[in-house]
Amino acid sequence: MRDSATLWILERSGRFALPRVAFDSIGETWERPWVQLNYVQQDGQTLRVWSQEPGNIELNGQGLPAVRRAGGLRFECIEPFRRWTLDFDGRTVRSSTAQEMAGPESTAPSHLTFHVEAEMVAPPWLMGGMTAEAARQMARGDAGALMGGVRYEQLCTVTGWIEVEGKRQPIEGTGMRVRRQGVRHMGSAMGHCQHSAVWPSGRAFGAIVMAPGPEGPVVFNEAFVITPDGRKLAATVSEAPWMRQLIEQDDASLLLSTSEGDVRIMGETLLSMFDHHKFEMADTSVLHQGTARYSWDGEETIGLIERCTLREKLT
Repeated sequence: MRDSATLWILERSGRFALPRVAFDSIGETWERPWVQLNYVQQDGQTLRVWSQEPGNIELNGQGLPAVRRAGGLRFECIEPFRRWTLDFDGRTVRSSTAQEMAGPESTAPSHLTFHVEAEMVAPPWLMGGMTAEAARQMARGDAGALMGGVRYEQLCTVTGWIEVEGKRQPIEGTGMRVRRQGVRHMGSAMGHCQHSAVWPSGRAFGAIVMAPGPEGPVVFNEAFVITPDGRKLAATVSEAPWMRQLIEQDDASLLLSTSEGDVRIMGETLLSMFDHHKFEMADTSVLHQGTARYSWDGEETIGLIERCTLREKLT
């Protein structure tokens, strides 16, 4: 059983990103949640936290239990489904994208501090909530188990500041908040692609597709687009950028199918981190998390990308 809160922080210029900062309580160690934090910058330097820390729920100024804390990480809900703050002050492990691609695990210490304010800009996307077929996929068992129960995403804008090894700089960009609660089993995972982005014009998209097994159908395939005129359309992923090899710059383009026709979103990865050791499927797979530059009808933005591939599938 898990209770998880996550925020992706994508700086607008592409100079750095926090591709997934998460608080994850798990049943047997509920009072010591996992803190999972990624940071990567343009020159390839990365910082990572993956540790269990004492955690608790705190009351806010109005006496409501709106604060979750674990170690140096603090989430606060200022207004449900509208505004959140995220703070961190603590030790990290320093590495690089090139070293992470190669596989060795770093132990070099570093320090990271940041404060982020997130303002939601789109309604939550509930997994399995866009179409009847996606709902059936969630109900069949494997999709719900891989998602971890009830899960939703919400696009946002972010502002704040970050200090890396004593150097402070402002944060302004976009992000994505994830809330997940339920039982999660990753044993049947064959790989996945996860993407989302919001453009200055207001158009946006989100997509998750899980790789099929050798003989079975796709376990889960759901997406949405928000059109330039503000309408939200259900979609499925017709073409996805499955990770075939570990490289810094890779194709991140997608083809999404909607009731009003196909939407082609061009993409290329920008900042990347690779996990061989820590995440749930590390025994069999490699995890890629980072940012991509997406283009829709010529308009560009920076969004998130996460992919997982079985080691035996990598060339």
